[in-house]
Amino acid sequence: MRYPDFLTENGKIGFLAPSFGCSTEPYKSAFDSAQETFRALGHGIVCGPNVYRGDGCGISTSPEACGAEFMASWLSDESDVLISCGGGELMCEILD
Repeated sequence: MRYPDFLTENGKIGFLAPSFGCSTEPYKSAFDSAQETFRALGHGIVCGPNVYRGDGCGISTSPEACGAEFMASWLSDESDVLISCGGGELMCEILD
C-alpha cells in the first residue's frame, strides 16, 4: 500500500469547496477558526475561489465552477495537502 507524505512543518494547506462551502453560519466561523489554528501551528493557507461562495443550490456554486476549482487545486504545486472545507453530498456532480 502507498501512503502519502505527512504534512511537513510550515506546509501549505489548500482548502477547496467541491460541494458545500462555508458561506453561512456556523460554518463560516468554524472554518475561519480552523484556519487560525492551522496558521498558529505555522502552516500556510491557500483557499480556493469557492470556499466562501453560496450562490449554488446545496453546493457552493455551479458544479462546473466546483469542478474547475478541484482540478486547479489538484494540479497545483501551491499546496502540500488538500482539504474540503465543507460537505460533499453533491461532489459527484462536479467531474465527468
